Formats: sequence, structure tokens, C-alpha cells
Amino acid sequence: MGVEYFWNEALRPQGARQVRLLGCPDMGKERLLALLGNYLEQNGGTVERYFAPLRPTQLVALYLPKSDLLFADSFFLDDTHAAALDLDEKRDWTQLFHKRAALARLDALVQSAEHKYARHWQTACLLQKDFARLDSARLNKEKLARAATRLAAKEFPSPSGHVGLETRRPLSGMSAGGMAAHFMTIAALCDTLVLVEDFSGAAGAFLLDRLRGYALGDGLDVIVCPSPLQPDAAPEFLFVPGIGLGAGVCNRFHNPALLIDALQGSKRFSRLRILRAERFYQPQTPDETRRRHFLHAAQWELLDTARTALTERDAALERLASLYAAANAPQNLPYLAAKLLTLAED
Repeated sequence: MGVEYFWNEALRPQGARQVRLLGCPDMGKERLLALLGNYLEQNGGTVERYFAPLRPTQLVALYLPKSDLLFADSFFLDDTHAAALDLDEKRDWTQLFHKRAALARLDALVQSAEHKYARHWQTACLLQKDFARLDSARLNKEKLARAATRLAAKEFPSPSGHVGLETRRPLSGMSAGGMAAHFMTIAALCDTLVLVEDFSGAAGAFLLDRLRGYALGDGLDVIVCPSPLQPDAAPEFLFVPGIGLGAGVCNRFHNPALLIDALQGSKRFSRLRILRAERFYQPQTPDETRRRHFLHAAQWELLDTARTALTERDAALERLASLYAAANAPQNLPYLAAKLLTLAED
């Protein structure tokens, strides 16, 4: 059971030795990464898998924490100083030249769909800030702070005298199927799981941010997973791997029942605790209720349009990949995987 995240250039493992896989679509980069990751895990290695930001099933990078090595598709890792393996050596460029008009047309469709997605996604993120302001005004922060203190006293060991390290990783994001998350990472990192059922989100974010501070102050390393709609705000999920603890917010985008079913199907947690966030909020006024309903409807419409744009983008990408695939020569993936390891050791 491996650790999986969405790829984010700003939140990738920093300072690692890097190997880039060069090549156009459908040259076998994803299959090569999958083969390499499976081989390393079967031989006792620890692997973190990273998937494309808008395509949660497309593997684009592997990170080996023990060796501090990062293997990544060059489309997502723009570092010309890294070692490289070029898979374009066996491509029929003449065939691609004759298809250049179709390739250019499909590439324009991809660019147009991505622009449409970005406009609607960014507006949805702005509305999320309005949600946060409305919900924060209703929070009973003193009551929440006491709950966080009790939870930290119960779960965290005595302070070690030093400050822990924080790592930020994207666990969830948008896809053509809607909001998605790599929930199997929770099963891989946690024995104890605390879920805050909070469809508003403000109480859960406040609680997790307090727990993050307590963990770091006690000398525990943490992995913080921000919300894709508010990447600079409080965490949506928090992991403390040293004690096998995970905490997350079940919100409007992550259904708690589906989340628990997905996790329990892969792993039986030693403890699973669900906190209801309603008790931490003051009642809404009629004006606040109307404002929330308006924001909710507007945001879902924006997100649905963004999802439709990603569906159009993925369809064009599939057609692009089929054109490139026709010009590809068969790849010896086991040989290339061995070559990757040799490059990394140099």
C-alpha cells in the first residue's frame, strides 16, 4: 500500500537528486514509472507516487525518500540540470511531420480547454474565501481551541525539546470526474484516524491548524495537505507519521460515508473517531443562510463548468496520444528501468 499525492511543482520534494524522462505523449513514461515503482516496492523500497494535477490516474513522478531520488516526466519537472533519459530516440518523426496539422489542431483544443478550466476554477477559489469569511465569523474559537488541546494531550507524546519539520503535499484536487483525493495515502500513513465532519469547513480547518502547531511544538514531523480551493489556508488533511495519526476534514467535496467506506475497504484502523462540527458554530442568521445558498449554487456551477472543460481537455489529449502512439517504436521497459537506476547512481 503506497503513498500517493497530486503533483505540484512548488510542493515537490526539495533538494532531491532528479532524473527526468524526456519524450512526447504515449512514449511509455507512465508505464516505465509504474514498472520502476512496483520493482522497488517488491524489493523493500519505500516509494511516493505523484499523479498529474488534473488527471488523478496519470502517474508522472516517483520519489524514493530513503535515497532522496526523484524520477519525473519532464513535462512536469522543468529542471534542465537533472539527469535525463530520452525516450524519443525510437520515434518515427516523418510520420509525425505528416500529421502536424492534426497535432496542432488538437493542441489548440487542449490549450482552449485548459484556459476555460482555469478561469472557472480561479473564480470558484475566490468564492471559497467568501465561504471561509462567513463561517469563521460564526465559529466558537474558544470551544474549538479547548477541543484541540484535549485531542493533542490524548494523542501526542510529551514534548521532545525540539521543533518538528513540516512537509506540504497535495492530497486532493480537481479532475474530469469532479473533486478527487488519493485517500489510500491515509491508509498507508495512519493507524489512528480522526475525521471532522464539517460541510462548512472552517471548524475543521481551525482544529487541524491547532493540531499541526501542537505536533510541531512537541517535536513531531507533520505532512500538511492543503485544500486545492485554498492552498495557502489551513490544512484539509494532516498526517503525523511518527505516531501513525491522521486527521482530516470531511466537507462538501469529500463525502464522509464514501471516504470511510473507501478506507475501511483497504485497511482496518486501530481507532477511527468522527467529530461533528455543528457544535462549534453559532446559529446562522436568515441573511447568512441566503448568502451561503447563493455562494453554494454559484460555486457548484463554476466547478461543474471547470469539470466539463477538463473532460474536453482529456478527450483531446487521448486523441493526441493516439496520434503519437502510431509513431512510437516498442520500448524495452525493463531495460529502461535498469538504465534509470544507473543514471540515478551516477
